[in-house]
Amino acid sequence: MALPQHQPPEEDHKSELRKIAEHKAKQAIKKKGKKIAKKVAKKAAKLAIQAVKKGVAVLAKMLLSFLASIGLPTILIAMGILLLLLITFLLSSVFFGNGKELDPDSQELYEYMEDRAYATVNMSKPEQVPYRVPIQLISSAIQIHGNSQTIETEADAKEIIKKMSNELAPTFEYNQFNEWTQKQVTVCEDGVCNEGPVEKTNNYVDKLTFVNAWNGQTTITYEERITPWVTTEEITYRTETYTEIEEYTETEEYSEMERQPYTVTEQIPIYGWKTTLECDVLGCGPRSEWGIVRYEEVEYIEYRDVPVTRTREVEKEREVEKERVIEVQTITKTRKQVFDSTSNHVEGYSALDQVLNIYGYGMQDKQLVEAFYQGSAEASELPLPPINYTNWLNSVGLGTGGIGVGFDGTIIPGAGVPAQYMEYYLSAEQQFGVDWFVLAAIHFTETAFSTHPTMISSAGAVGHMQFMPATWAGWRYNTGGGLVSSSTDITNLSVISAGNGYGVDANGDGKADPWDMEDAIHTAAKYLSKNGYATDQRKAVFAYNHAEWYVNKVLNTASGFKDAAVYEPSDGIPVITDGAFMRPSKGYVTSSYGMRSGGMHHGIDIGNNGQSTPIVSVADGTVTRSYFSSSYGNVVFIKHSIEGQTYETVYAHMTNRAVTTGQTVKKGQFLGNMGTTGRSSGVHLHFELHRGQWTASKGNSLNPALYVPF
Repeated sequence: MALPQHQPPEEDHKSELRKIAEHKAKQAIKKKGKKIAKKVAKKAAKLAIQAVKKGVAVLAKMLLSFLASIGLPTILIAMGILLLLLITFLLSSVFFGNGKELDPDSQELYEYMEDRAYATVNMSKPEQVPYRVPIQLISSAIQIHGNSQTIETEADAKEIIKKMSNELAPTFEYNQFNEWTQKQVTVCEDGVCNEGPVEKTNNYVDKLTFVNAWNGQTTITYEERITPWVTTEEITYRTETYTEIEEYTETEEYSEMERQPYTVTEQIPIYGWKTTLECDVLGCGPRSEWGIVRYEEVEYIEYRDVPVTRTREVEKEREVEKERVIEVQTITKTRKQVFDSTSNHVEGYSALDQVLNIYGYGMQDKQLVEAFYQGSAEASELPLPPINYTNWLNSVGLGTGGIGVGFDGTIIPGAGVPAQYMEYYLSAEQQFGVDWFVLAAIHFTETAFSTHPTMISSAGAVGHMQFMPATWAGWRYNTGGGLVSSSTDITNLSVISAGNGYGVDANGDGKADPWDMEDAIHTAAKYLSKNGYATDQRKAVFAYNHAEWYVNKVLNTASGFKDAAVYEPSDGIPVITDGAFMRPSKGYVTSSYGMRSGGMHHGIDIGNNGQSTPIVSVADGTVTRSYFSSSYGNVVFIKHSIEGQTYETVYAHMTNRAVTTGQTVKKGQFLGNMGTTGRSSGVHLHFELHRGQWTASKGNSLNPALYVPF
């Protein structure tokens, strides 16, 4: 609901820088009193002396980088109040953010902050280390928070540091990839080779594929590649034992019978008469008898078989165990599947912006965070990621790449936005400079497009856009809580004028009525405009309902409404031609594809005498990216499939973007208008055509003039 203002909005046109300075100074004094203000001044002087010691160039760079965009007249107007404030903040940012010249308490806090910064990634994983949240970024954000919020103790400060570092920590996505290895072994022995089978060993590894960090999103794509076969040879030797039959001669003994003579001596008996003395009873007397009288020895030769041992040479065979040395040649062939990575970083500060929004940082706070970080980066001994935060905020508006106020053409709302209300949204946009989709989002959030049963809130807000009566008619009529007396006619233009209220008579019927659709929507636009919508959309929406959840809901809803709409320019669309591609815009070629001073120009530039000319898709396709780049500015990438071939086209430096990532587009569909965002020296379209996919090296780029009928 539109809450009451305690005083009329300021109408003077103070410089933004002076407003920042005064706002911060008032906060510091209100928070701690004049004594603290004196301490701040004393600290500023001390830091200034340190700056001189370290080198005035550091301070000069910091001040110049922050103030350059403001302009000299503004600097002169604001210089008095800036000297104390900016020196204090910027120098404390340099020294605190880099851990230099700190007192013991600050040193302890710095070391804690350093620990928390390192904890934002897994330092044991080298691929995560580059995305660690810089200490200097935490320091810069904390200093703004510490001077606008209540931090009484060191424990308070540490708690905020812990929460903020956790919220700023990047998120990582990993996928598994198979880095398999194939191996084949061939073994050769004695000239005989045995080729083994090809064996495959899988090796699944986790690889980083996506990072959402404080300064953008990085997508890492991997293309598989099989390495050539690598052959290695190894010569070894082995000893082999074997048996062999061999012939040999052996002397052997054998026996045989041999007939040998031998002498036989024989006693031959000789017979004759011999006399013997024989005695009997009668007496003894000779007696003759025939018998052997003697023996005669007779020798004669006889023969007999006698075994004789003899020797002879015999041929024989036997098994003999032998050894031989064999050369073994082992041939090993290996190859692997590896992955070549390509990184694509899309600069963007959605993550940082979301965290700072949680803590209620307005545009001024965000500008100071960037200035402090830049100062710390200049003084850092190690290179820090660059920051382009406030330029990004200015370029993308609500972070959606808004189409811009005053679009010249027809806007067809997407599903969910009642078409009959578009004339009121667009009329209010034209008059007060507030985007139609934000007005529609507030209308939806407050009364569901006027379908609320009573359209009176419990707090007393009334009408289609839920205004408190005192906000509508003027704070002077407030009777408490934004209500007014029943006798006050809040639709009376004189009453509203006298009370400095916001009520608008949009339909010219002589009264400003919160129950009139047209009046209510125009009044909401006026309210947002008066609360700084042109420079700080979040602050303006926050003023409508002082709640962070409300701001996030409205802006997220607005982003959806903006992206779902179809934009049809009233003039300037090139004619849709036959063939694969049509022209992306009207105009003339200001720079061709090819070499030019400074290197290769991978696209064609089209200008139209500085006019913000409509840009269209050259063919049917799908939006692969729609974002703000530091180099391309507002840029859209579209992938096309034509006759089996994939192409990707790039449309850069636009003032706005009418399509979002993932959206399907038709040939000739409006994408945005020529501009000069990013690295650009004038209003033009930088158009690229790539065969297959766009890569950071632009190795797939084609000359658009060979494909597109310019």
